[in-house]
Amino acid sequence: MLFINPIEILELQQSNIAAIDDNAIKKAKKKLIAEIDLSDDGHLNYKGQKLTKSDCEKVIDELSNSDKKEYYYQLATTNQLLNNYLAVGDEKLFTSFKQESIYKLPDFINFVSPYFAYNFDRSLVKALKGNNSSLFTSILRTQTLINQSNINTAFKSVSIELQNKIAEVDKIRQEIKDEESEYTDVSIKETLGIIKKNFPVDIINSLPTYFQSQINKIAASINYLQLAIWDAFSNTQVPHDLLEYTLKLNIESVGKPTFEKNFEIVKRKNDEKIEQEKNAPTLKRWANVLIQIKSATKKVEAKTLKPKEAVANATASFNVSELNSLPSFANEIRNQIGYSLRSLSISSWNDQSDIASALQLIKIALQINVSSEAKAKFLQDEKELSALDKKYKGVFVCYFCDTNAPDEGSKISKTIYKETYRSYIPRRVQFSYVEVDIPRCSRCKEIHSKGNEKYWMFLIGGIVLGAIIGAMIEEHFIIGGLVGGVVGWIAGNAIESSQATKEGVKDASNSTLSHHPILEQRMKEGWTFSKPSA
Repeated sequence: MLFINPIEILELQQSNIAAIDDNAIKKAKKKLIAEIDLSDDGHLNYKGQKLTKSDCEKVIDELSNSDKKEYYYQLATTNQLLNNYLAVGDEKLFTSFKQESIYKLPDFINFVSPYFAYNFDRSLVKALKGNNSSLFTSILRTQTLINQSNINTAFKSVSIELQNKIAEVDKIRQEIKDEESEYTDVSIKETLGIIKKNFPVDIINSLPTYFQSQINKIAASINYLQLAIWDAFSNTQVPHDLLEYTLKLNIESVGKPTFEKNFEIVKRKNDEKIEQEKNAPTLKRWANVLIQIKSATKKVEAKTLKPKEAVANATASFNVSELNSLPSFANEIRNQIGYSLRSLSISSWNDQSDIASALQLIKIALQINVSSEAKAKFLQDEKELSALDKKYKGVFVCYFCDTNAPDEGSKISKTIYKETYRSYIPRRVQFSYVEVDIPRCSRCKEIHSKGNEKYWMFLIGGIVLGAIIGAMIEEHFIIGGLVGGVVGWIAGNAIESSQATKEGVKDASNSTLSHHPILEQRMKEGWTFSKPSA
C-alpha cells in the first residue's frame, strides 16, 4: 500500500499550516506538475519511489479535508519518523518510539492504520524470521496505531509463518510415526534445535492474545512430536527437553495439564535412564543374570534342563536382597528379572509339569521389589499354581519325595476293591474293582525296590528259621514256620519302611498309599486293597 504525504511533495512543510490554503496548494501543485512534465521519465522521485502525476494529484486532492491536511502536516513536520515508516517502512521509528498525544485520537489512528498495518506486517514477520526478539517486541509496542478493522492485515504474515512452521514440525512427526524419517537415536536431538528456531520462546510469549490459538497449536504440535520420538527411539532426553521447552510457552488451553503430566512421566523415565547410564557396570551384571534366566527358560521348554536344576541355578546366580537394595535406577531390571522368573515358572509347569519348581520360582519373583502391576500378576500366578498344586499333588510331582516329576516306567499299579452286595443265606458277596496307577519317580522306585528286597529276605529268612526251630521241637515244624514267617514279615515291613525313611521319602506300603491324593477319597468311600470274600 503506497503512502504519499502531499505536504512533502508540494514542499509546504516549511509553511505555517494556517497559510496552506487553496491558493497556496494550487500554486504548489502547478509547480509540481511542471517539474514532472519536464523530468526525463515523467515521474517524481519520492523517498525512492517513482510517482506519476495521477498519484500526486490524487493525494493532493485529500488536502481539501481539513482534518487530513492537519494529519499530513503533523507527519511532515513533527512526526517525521512515523511519516517515513508509512511511506517506505523505515524502521528507525521502533528505536525511539514515543506515545504522542495525537496517537490517542481515534480519527488519526483510522487515518494512518491502513498504511501502518501494511508495513507493520512486513516488519513483524521479518523480525520473526530473523529471530530478533528485541526488535519484535519494539514493533509490537506500536500496535496501538492499528485499528480493529486492520488487525488481520497487521498479523497476517506472522500468522502464516507460524502455521508453516507448525506444518514443518507436523511433517517431521508424521515421518517418524510412519518410519520414513532419516533421524537416528543420535541425530534426533536436532529436532530440539528446529523447535527453538521455529518458535523462539521470547518472541512467541510476546505475541498478543490474537495469536493465543496458534500458541496452543504450537504446544500441541511439539507434544505430538515428542510422543512420536518417545515411541520410535530409545532417546528419552529429547522428549524431556521438548516438553520442558513447551511448558515455557504461554499456553492457555485444556491440553496444558496433559503436557504437564507427560513431562512428569518423561522426566522420571529420563532421570532413571541417566542414573542407569551412570550405573552401567552394575546393570550389566544384572543383565547377565537376566540372560541366564531367559536361557534356562528356553532349555526347560526344550526339555534339556530339569526345572529343579533351573531353580537351583537361578537361586545361585543372584541374591534377592542385593537386587532389592539397588537404588531406583534398577527398577526396570528388577521388573525384567521378575517377569523372566515368571516365564521360567510357566515353562516349568506347562512343558514339564513340575508344579513344585513353578511355585518356587514364582515365590522368588514375589520377593523382588517389582512394580505394583507386576506384583499383582505374580500374586495371581501364585494363587493359581497353589490351587493346581493342591489339586494335583502326587500326580505331577512324585508323592513319595515331593520333589521329582513322576516317571512313566516307575509307577505303582494297585487293584482296589469295593463291596457292592453281601448276603449270608446263602453266603455271597459282590464287589467292584479297579486298577489304579500311582505315579512315582525313578529314584523313589529304586529306594522302594531296595526296601522290598530286604522285606522278602527277612520274610523268607523268618520262615526258614522258624521251620528249623519247629523241627527241633517235635511235631511243631509247621507252627514254627508260621511263627517265623510272622516275625520275618514284621521285621521285613519295618526294614522296608526304615529304608524309605533313611532316604527321606515315603514308603510304598498300603497304609501310606491309602493317603495318596489319588486314593484317599476312595478309601473314605469304602474301597480297600483286600479283595472281599464271602
